[in-house]
Amino acid sequence: MSAPRDYQIEGIVLRHAAVGERDKIVTLLTPDRGKVSAVAKSARRPGSSLGPCLETLSHGRYHCISRRSTDLIVQAESLDSFPALMADLWRTSCGLYVAEVIDASTVEGAPGHAVFALVLAVLREIDRAGCDDTVLRYFELRLLEALGFCPSLRKCVHCGDLLQPVENGLSTSLGGVVCSECLSQCPDARLLSVDALKVLRFWLGCDLATARRVKASEALSIELDEQLYRFVVHVLQRELRSRSWLARLRTEMLLTSNP
Repeated sequence: MSAPRDYQIEGIVLRHAAVGERDKIVTLLTPDRGKVSAVAKSARRPGSSLGPCLETLSHGRYHCISRRSTDLIVQAESLDSFPALMADLWRTSCGLYVAEVIDASTVEGAPGHAVFALVLAVLREIDRAGCDDTVLRYFELRLLEALGFCPSLRKCVHCGDLLQPVENGLSTSLGGVVCSECLSQCPDARLLSVDALKVLRFWLGCDLATARRVKASEALSIELDEQLYRFVVHVLQRELRSRSWLARLRTEMLLTSNP
């Protein structure tokens, strides 16, 4: 039996692009279908009811029609517009980083309930309370977990021994922490402090609101940032453009606040 011609999906807009003079092609992240690309006819026409629901990072419900080529979006209902996120440059930039990472790490047609729930929770938290290093690092770690690439944090990935509360190392090629005894045998491993390992383990067992209670020093924040981004790049096999923009924007904000 063929699939129904019409269907409805819940989704978050990861990106969109102009098609012709009035149309858009939209890439949605959905829980049941993974990434979905669809054309929204006349979405760029002034006064179109579709337009506000198809902006990047919008969360909505979309009525679609199946076609042999790219499906059509014919109706849309907004579920979350994230007004505080969209009104602030830093929050918006963090949301766009989330969208780029998700776009690069997911494929069309592969269900991803855990990934969708994570992205929605992160966007809602950014909208509610802003975005700091903890939010982005928590997102990266939990995304790696949802994709099946979570770093192993309990046993040495080289020898299998339980990790001791000393400075160990983190290896992207081996997929986790190596003990201090095996460090010399893992050329790509970078030193991982006791506190960083504790934080990573804690984040894997809590929700985002609880994770934000962690008060990390600047040095620890930098360490977590570098270590998790190494893993993200290793999994994606590419750098992320929005990453450099976030770094530049952060520097400009610091210079503005400390003239």
